Amino acid sequence: MNSVEDSAGRPRTRANANRGRILDAAMTCFAADPDASMDDVARAAGVVRRTVYAHFPNREALVDGLSDEASAALADVLDHPEPDDPAVALAVGALRTWPVGDRFRMLLSFARKEVGDHRIAELIAPVRTRTVDVVERGRDSGLFPAYLPTAVLVGMMEGLTMSVLEQANFGLVRDDGESMALGVLVLAGVPVDRSPDVLDDARRWVVSAHGRDDRRGDPRGTEINAVKGANAQR
Repeated sequence: MNSVEDSAGRPRTRANANRGRILDAAMTCFAADPDASMDDVARAAGVVRRTVYAHFPNREALVDGLSDEASAALADVLDHPEPDDPAVALAVGALRTWPVGDRFRMLLSFARKEVGDHRIAELIAPVRTRTVDVVERGRDSGLFPAYLPTAVLVGMMEGLTMSVLEQANFGLVRDDGESMALGVLVLAGVPVDRSPDVLDDARRWVVSAHGRDDRRGDPRGTEINAVKGANAQR
């Protein structure tokens, strides 16, 4: 059976290929114009308007579908082992989640207005939970200074992430998550002069983990391919 892949790298069967095509078109349309209509999305997807409404009865349902896609993609990239070193784990998390954030960054332009802060909070909750755990491990081991409450610090990291993604919208950030990773490390308390070395360790760990997944036949790792390809060009 012919199939394509969704944004998280999972196979799409013929039965849901139209839905995936519509979501891909919606991301493109909303990135160019947050006020794009359902007709605009249908034209971009190469389907008739009736097909769009069969999957998404209104604009709100379509935006919810995009949010669900982003949530599933985040869940996939977080479902991997992580390094024992909390600093390297923070950087690995940034490198792994960047491709998802980069792909869905257009949601930041209008999602709060469309779906509300509560839905956005639900979307990033798994990342927040993981980051809190890593920061607390780093503090317990003495690696990270406890200069702010963990919840406040993690909130600042989320704000930094949103800001870097917004700068990517303007074409001012063109890397594969390195800027975000370095910023998160410095916020955590890693010395500025040591952060690039930690980032290098994180890159190597991600590529090595991808190799282990390949040997196990694990189909995940779309986000790791991007990092591996970027490293090969350096």
